[in-house]
Amino acid sequence: MRIAIIGFGNIGKYLGKWIMNDPFFELRYVVDAKELNEEDIDFKNQSIRFRKEITSELINDVDMIIECANKDVVTQLLQFDEIDRKGMKLIIISTGGLYQNQVSLKKLQNCEIIIPVGAIAGLDAIKAVNDEITSIKLKTTKHPNSLEGAPFFDGSAIDLASITTTQTIWEGDVNEAVNLFPKNINVAASIYFASKCEDLKIEIVADPNASSNMHEITCEGDFGKIYTRTENKPSPANPKTSFLAVKSVVSILRNMNSTIQIN
Repeated sequence: MRIAIIGFGNIGKYLGKWIMNDPFFELRYVVDAKELNEEDIDFKNQSIRFRKEITSELINDVDMIIECANKDVVTQLLQFDEIDRKGMKLIIISTGGLYQNQVSLKKLQNCEIIIPVGAIAGLDAIKAVNDEITSIKLKTTKHPNSLEGAPFFDGSAIDLASITTTQTIWEGDVNEAVNLFPKNINVAASIYFASKCEDLKIEIVADPNASSNMHEITCEGDFGKIYTRTENKPSPANPKTSFLAVKSVVSILRNMNSTIQIN
């Protein structure tokens, strides 16, 4: 299976090395806007083609695209008619980009879009009961350093460096969360697609003593109650990314070549 990885930061490099060691897959393209140093990539003696932008030619030459860049790249990718063909699989990590392009998603008829469970647990259960959900909430707790750079703080008086105790810094809906915390809250968009609940509530908490990124989901309905808490260690190279998010993509790839599948 021929693969292109879009976005070659911490996640992309990890996945690239994993793919190179699995004979079922062929890493054909790596796409990143930055200049890539092949010596740093350490893919010696491999015929990988490095590109700075997505093209129709590239899309037509692969069976799978793994996006691990940002929501704007998802928007760009969905503009290509070439992605909508039978056999094409798109693994999207920046699910906020899918949320913001639902009109484009409805036009797709042939390709398969796969959303990894990412940094949370319980999406399978939520999806199973999504026709019976009466309320659902996501509470995300992170160290202030992991929230730096979010657009929310451009218009906020909150000083992350001055936070000394656990503090709720924002509450709202998924539409606002995706716009205000695009690099921190892809989990909200993933829960939205699993639950199909427009009134999904989001709470973001800054905790200066946090040593992990914690996501708590509370989901209630006629079926009963689902409560999950996932505490993720941040990826060493990027505190905004949970390592579980990377491993969830690896799980999808393993599942494709497995006799027993757990969905």
